[in-house]
Amino acid sequence: MTEPGAPTGPQARGDAPEPAGHGHEARPGHEALPEEAALPEDAALDALPRPRALPGRLVWVVAIAMATIVGVLDQATKQLAERQLEAGPIDLGLVSLTLVRNPNAAFGIPGFTGMFLIVTVIVLAIIVRMLTRTDRFSLAAAFGLVAGGAIGNAVDRITRPPGFPDGAVVDFVNLGWFPVFNVADAAITVGAILVVLLLVITDRQEARRAAARVGRSPVRPETASPRR
Repeated sequence: MTEPGAPTGPQARGDAPEPAGHGHEARPGHEALPEEAALPEDAALDALPRPRALPGRLVWVVAIAMATIVGVLDQATKQLAERQLEAGPIDLGLVSLTLVRNPNAAFGIPGFTGMFLIVTVIVLAIIVRMLTRTDRFSLAAAFGLVAGGAIGNAVDRITRPPGFPDGAVVDFVNLGWFPVFNVADAAITVGAILVVLLLVITDRQEARRAAARVGRSPVRPETASPRR
């Protein structure tokens, strides 16, 4: 029989009180990770090279600015060539300046009436479509080179004799072993090569990042019960 005022329960048996949180201790090997902790694989993904990204509007600014510079430089050099080279070519050593009025395409490639203006419109339409799908500074600049060159030669087709749509393009850069060309031709060629190279590099970088994501193994153990 228990006396009044005597302790009861665990204290009466001499047991120590249960520590707070008993029954909810973390099991060895199941320590919780903070939700915001960065995974090592994420750091590895971030270390992979990624082309420089631009906001959508800046892509257009870069492309239009590059196209404008090429177009203005092309027309200015053509007018200067017409004034200075009518009397004859100028020999600069490895390069000579020779005035040639080219009724054909770049580098003398022949075509039918109005073909080159049609090609220009198609090229510009493709560039506009591609610019809506890229956020890379380098690609925007390369597309601007191609667009500026295409527009520069198109101006000649429209404004120079014998008249629209077959005006002769003014060429003046003569390497001796290569067809005579102009600033617009050079911009188109360099821009097209850069577009191809940059697209290949970008695709490879994105493929590496995708492969790294697929190869990641989850760090947390699966705790959800299987669906039935």
